Amino acid sequence: MKILAIGNSFSDDSMEYLYPVLQALGVEDVSLGNLYIGGCSLKQHVENMQNAVPAYEYRTNTENQWATTYAHSLNAAVCSQEWDVISMQQASYESGIKESYQCLPKLVEFVYANAPKKVKLAWNMTWAYQEDSTHEGFKTYGCEQKTMYYAILEAVKRCVIPTEEFVFLFPVGTAIQNARTSYLGDTLTRDGFHLSIPFGRYIAALTWARVLTGKTVRNISYAPNGIGEKMKFLAIESVENAVKSPFEITQSVFVNLEE
Repeated sequence: MKILAIGNSFSDDSMEYLYPVLQALGVEDVSLGNLYIGGCSLKQHVENMQNAVPAYEYRTNTENQWATTYAHSLNAAVCSQEWDVISMQQASYESGIKESYQCLPKLVEFVYANAPKKVKLAWNMTWAYQEDSTHEGFKTYGCEQKTMYYAILEAVKRCVIPTEEFVFLFPVGTAIQNARTSYLGDTLTRDGFHLSIPFGRYIAALTWARVLTGKTVRNISYAPNGIGEKMKFLAIESVENAVKSPFEITQSVFVNLEE
């Protein structure tokens, strides 16, 4: 399975543990690519694509180890492999602003014109910021997590789902929101917006793998160092519920730390 993300730091978070998670689900041949510019928006991706700008850090993983090539272009990466899946996402601060998705069709058109004909598109539905986040973009949502979360859902429903080219939806934002209803509470980021290491990133990787393979992660053997059995089951619960109900929050059964 060859997967490319046209993303930013949130695709970094989402893909960090994806290789071992996919292998644990029986995917033997994995090749990952991530086109990274911090905070990169759809508009910036389109402008970079139109001008073939070598502005990306291109992260690749073929043997469960990430490597980075600098000064890479989106155009070259899209054409570099026989990708099975190419994922897209909006910059986190604009992810709940419907008007910011207007250039998405141009990026979709380019990918379909230049990537292998068998490629399938995926959308990474990212997460709302932590309630105490100081990110400047949080002000757009009144510095309220639920406002941001529901704005993201609405934007995806209105601007991505109707674009029928998208075969996969990764409901990472909902999986994170599900986990926030547990005893862990609102502690799933490391700085108010990037996912916590390892737990938040583990949830994201499980979500991608669950959607891509169609296989349940209930019995997955892999978890990163630092995640005990209870946290592993909490992550699995959050992901399975998100895939089942991607546009609504499901209360966790892991409410009490002692249980």
